[in-house]
This record gives sequence, structure tokens and C-alpha cells, in this order.
Amino acid sequence: MRRYLLPLLLLGLLASCSQRVYSTREIVPQALTRHRLVAILPFDVQLARIRLQDIAAAPDPEKQQEQRRLVAYQLQQELLKQLAERQAKHPYSVQFQNVAETNSRLERAGITYDNLNDHSMAELQAALGVDAILSGETSLFQPLPNGLAVALLVLTDTGGLAPSEVLTNVTIHDCQSGELVWKFDHQLIGDLSPSPATLARVLVRNSARTFPYRP
Repeated sequence: MRRYLLPLLLLGLLASCSQRVYSTREIVPQALTRHRLVAILPFDVQLARIRLQDIAAAPDPEKQQEQRRLVAYQLQQELLKQLAERQAKHPYSVQFQNVAETNSRLERAGITYDNLNDHSMAELQAALGVDAILSGETSLFQPLPNGLAVALLVLTDTGGLAPSEVLTNVTIHDCQSGELVWKFDHQLIGDLSPSPATLARVLVRNSARTFPYRP
């Protein structure tokens, strides 16, 4: 059970002193009008942390990959949940493919989390049978907890540690042309008290004004 707790603590938001910086834009708005079914992919997750075990010994690549994969699928599910809740109040012009269906189709096509980025938009479209693909990348830098950070500063004279930071971008690609048609960039800096559900909620809320498919 413990191995599932760390990823849940690694992503999320926001204490009162945190900053939010984001930008969003439609790049090829005419392509968006053709879309009827959109698939959401597992996120590409990078976890960058400074911890005592990372200083004392090299991190375990397999464990890191397991943590990344867990957070990636949690973000995929939570993003669909947030979009579905918003759609119930303000219907979009598209439907979002259930993530269980998306992941099942990817698995049948031999597309895994580890090789997802090796496949073209045409290959993903053929596997998923959708008009557009929504994907995301998120990276977290989380320094040591305050007490350990002070100890490290005293012992190593590092000059201080940066605050926690979460960088996320969400994109929509048109399957027919392979073009990027919408992009949303989001940055959080400060004391983060994390959960994938909270990150998904903030992404949907902050992108709502320019998110495509609005009536």
C-alpha cells in the first residue's frame, strides 16, 4: 500500500502562497468543428524530487517508472471525470471516450505507456477510432521537506532550495491532419499539497474560458 501513497502526495495544488501562471490558445480552430469523439491519453509524467535517498544512492529506475505510470493513469481518469462534470452543466459539442475503452483499445493495438510516444497520430487514431486526441505532460519538482532542507543547507552549503513547482501542458490534436489544434500551459509554484484530482480540477477550471467544443 505504501508504494501507492508517494505518487498521491507528489502531484497537486495549491497553498495560499502559490502562484498560478497559465496560457491557452486555439491554433487551428476550424479543425475543432469536425470533432465528435475525443480520447484522453494517459499523461506523460516526470517526477523530479530531491530526497535523502536520492542523495545517498541512485534512485531505482523501475520504481520511478511505476510511480510515473500510476500518476499518469490517475490524471487521465481524473481529467475525464472533471470534463464530464462540467459537461453535465454546460454541454460540449463532443463526447469523451471512456478511459477504460481508450486503454483497452491501446492495449489491443500493442500500445503501452512506455511506447506511447513512439506512435504516430494516424496509428493512435486507427487504434482508438476517434476524431481528436487530448494528451498532457506534467512534471513536478519537489524539494526536501522544510526540516530536511534546512539540514541539507547547513551540511552542504547549497545556497537554498527552490520551491515546489508543477508544470503541465494539455494539447488536442486533430486525428485527420495530425495537427496541434489547441494548447494549454499551466504552472504552479509554491507550497504544494498534492493530488491528481486537484490538478485535474484546476486544469479544467482555468482552461474553461477557451477550452474548445463549448456550445
